[in-house]
This record gives sequence, structure tokens and C-alpha cells, in this order.
Amino acid sequence: MRRLLCRTGGLAIGLMLAMLSEAQAPSGAAATAPPLVTIKELMEKTITPATNTLWGAYEPPSDDQWPLLEEAAVTLLVAANVNALGGTGPMDNEWVKAPAWQAFNQVMIAAGRDALAAIRARDHDALLAAGDVLYPPCEACHLQFNPAVIEQQE
Repeated sequence: MRRLLCRTGGLAIGLMLAMLSEAQAPSGAAATAPPLVTIKELMEKTITPATNTLWGAYEPPSDDQWPLLEEAAVTLLVAANVNALGGTGPMDNEWVKAPAWQAFNQVMIAAGRDALAAIRARDHDALLAAGDVLYPPCEACHLQFNPAVIEQQE
């Protein structure tokens, strides 16, 4: 788990640095910047490890685990924001235009915010509740936009 969390942390830092550099770009430049990776890569390398970390907090976290959970929640939020922009995959830009995709992504962002607030308050029950809100839209989105992901899990 520690290796997974370290990878998640490194990806979070990279995503934050990319967002900071875009924030310093001239007005309008960030809106026209092309995606850098596929949505599949974003999901596999950032969103899945972050959500697995959050969902893995079955027991109340120790003092050492809370910062790792906070890192996962921040990673999820940054990645969900990037996810809304599309990717370089063949269907990515079509998917992000679909109202269902946008709704699923907004639920992911809202649940990520709730998870982050719970973590910062060190409220384990609220963290579990945020995870419960997060899971159904993830599965529903996969069923609609990438059923092969669900089939691989069976």
C-alpha cells in the first residue's frame, strides 16, 4: 500500500505542477491547451490509485495515514478536473461532451471534495460516506463508456 501511495503522491505533484504552469499561462491559453494523455491513462495512473486509497480506509486511520489519505483526495480532485477536459484517446473528446459523462464527473468531484473535507476534519465516518457516494457513479460511467473495464473485474 505504501508503494501505491508513493506513486499516487508523485502523480499528484506532477498534476499540480502542470496546473500551476497553466494557471500562469496567458489568459485563454489553458482553455486551448491540448490534452496530454488518454482518459484511460489518467484513470489507471491517477484516479484508480487515489480512489482505491480512499476506499481502502475501512478502519479509522492512524495519525500517519491521514496525510496519505489527504494526498489521495487532492489527487482525485485534480485528476477529475483534468478528466473533464478530455484526453488523447480515440473516443475521449466525444465522451466528455456527453451529458452523462459530465454528470458522472461532477459527482466524482463532489465526492472528492467531501472526502477531502472529511479527511481534514479527521472524520472517518464522513470519509466512508464520501466513498459510498463515489462508487456508484464510477461503476455506472464504466458501464456506459467502457464496459470492458467491468468485464475485466468479473
